[in-house]
Amino acid sequence: MWRYFGAGRIGKIHAANLARQPGARFKYVVDVNRDAAAALAAQHGAQVANVDGAMGDASVGATVVCSSTDTHADLILASAAQKKNVFCEKPVDLALERARACADAVGQAGVLCMIGFQRRFDPTFSALKARIDAAKSANRKC
Repeated sequence: MWRYFGAGRIGKIHAANLARQPGARFKYVVDVNRDAAAALAAQHGAQVANVDGAMGDASVGATVVCSSTDTHADLILASAAQKKNVFCEKPVDLALERARACADAVGQAGVLCMIGFQRRFDPTFSALKARIDAAKSANRKC
């Protein structure tokens, strides 16, 4: 089960991608926009929670961070302290020192931390790639 932070545009994209994975289960959705959190939670059979509630549940196996950039490092650090794996949308933080502190924390905790930098699963990028591939196969310029 996952605790999921961020129900905005990128959060919805990552949630849809993650939900297609076998065994994926969302337990909590946290967002400052309660309506957006409720909609995403309903879509994935999760509960709406606040940060403390979601972070306080030891039964959660991983953290997904798609919230605003200024929250990423704190959520990574808290998850690493709890020995929970993390998926975090880019960037980790705007300050290099904070990003390094996160790398150190996940390394010391021995947890996995994946940064969602690649956009290949984003529907708009997938559509663009399909158009480029079609143009190449038709020997046309894009």
